[in-house]
Amino acid sequence: MTDILSDMLTRIRNGQKASLVEVLLFNPMPTRCRQVLILLQKEGFILGFKNVVINNKEYVSVLLKYTLNNVPLITKIKRVSTSGKRIYCKSKHLWKIFNGKGIFIISTTQGLATDTQARLWNLGGEVICYLE
Repeated sequence: MTDILSDMLTRIRNGQKASLVEVLLFNPMPTRCRQVLILLQKEGFILGFKNVVINNKEYVSVLLKYTLNNVPLITKIKRVSTSGKRIYCKSKHLWKIFNGKGIFIISTTQGLATDTQARLWNLGGEVICYLE
């Protein structure tokens, strides 16, 4: 597998569509994937994540979050910048997506940040993915 971040986002999206409580990701996980999970937890899209061992194999368990009516909080998650096509954006060109309901995750010189943080810091960078 060449793009672990895309695989992680796809597993989360499929888990939300199937109304799963948790999804398992491979471990060891790259630092960038772990930073994306930390941002998703801070923004309230997932409950959390932890390392688990099942049958002597290590996984990262991501706990998915739903509303009271069992509607998934993540309705759309899409990778923007891929390994074959990098997408960069300046801070003044970052736009609001879905009337403020969604977020962009951007790789800046200060690390990974959401679009609102990048606008506050006046930093642009590589657009990793967006969520609604």
